[in-house]
Amino acid sequence: MSDRTTMLNIATDLFWRKGYQATSMRDIQQALDLRPGSLYSRFQSKSELFEQVIVHYAEQILARLEQSALEKDGLEATRQMFIQELLKPEEQRYQRQCLLLNAMAESSKLEDRAAEALDDAMAKMLQGFIALAISLQQQNLLCSVTSVDKIGQWLQIQFVGLRNTAFVSRNDEDIVYFIDKLLIDLQHQWPHNG
Repeated sequence: MSDRTTMLNIATDLFWRKGYQATSMRDIQQALDLRPGSLYSRFQSKSELFEQVIVHYAEQILARLEQSALEKDGLEATRQMFIQELLKPEEQRYQRQCLLLNAMAESSKLEDRAAEALDDAMAKMLQGFIALAISLQQQNLLCSVTSVDKIGQWLQIQFVGLRNTAFVSRNDEDIVYFIDKLLIDLQHQWPHNG
């Protein structure tokens, strides 16, 4: 793992725990163990670092989705990806919520480039879900007449909703149940595009 990746992982965790607004440059300095001059030579501002964190986070989710799309048993790979992403251990419960949605709640406080990075990250995540839908259709696991764009969008909506449910739920078995229900629903008939 590169020094940059390590720093982005640490910063991602910090923004995830505290949120953009509540995270100070001093918090970032301490978390990254950098002096102010070193920090500002790498990142011009908190907003620039946050922009890079958003891109980094989206790339990680996209990579997980693309990996699931490559698996022979796409449904089981999707199930495992959802479980691993949604059921973080108690000490990482804050990671059950979606960093992108947390950031969207604070979007009015973001600078333009960070807000654009957030929009791009959501679009990237959607492309990952669409790639997963394409793979599942190619494996004949989904309705072949339903648009992969619609299926991908639905999967993203379910993923985000389940993330928030997993955050507030104290029963992980319920979350696994809902993931399994999602996979059953995914394979059944879809309404005709209107």
